[in-house]
Amino acid sequence: MTDNVQDPGQVPDIQVDSALAERVVMLYQEVDKTLDDLRVGESERKEIEQNLMEAIAADLLVRLGEKLSEEEKAELAKMGEETGGQPDLNAVAGFFRTKFDQAVLVQHLAEATESVLSEFTEAMSR
Repeated sequence: MTDNVQDPGQVPDIQVDSALAERVVMLYQEVDKTLDDLRVGESERKEIEQNLMEAIAADLLVRLGEKLSEEEKAELAKMGEETGGQPDLNAVAGFFRTKFDQAVLVQHLAEATESVLSEFTEAMSR
């Protein structure tokens, strides 16, 4: 008997904007090259990368938050209040997975990544 249960190790096929994906990959390469050109040390590089990931997460949260209803925004805010202002990131991710289709989440993540990395590379080239 075969069940239609997907292997948890498999990722479902999602239509990804290939041009956007290519731009994001190129931006990551540009960030690496910029950090190399500036001779940024390994510990500083890790800190910069962590800051970039946090900026991408914040940008993504804003993008998705704009699409939530007032009730959904209140529900999300309550998650932060219940944990002293630092919501469980897994719970927040789960919240957004219940509100948005996976393809929409991937698209917004790519756009947030492109935005943050573009700003970073522009600022570093000045």
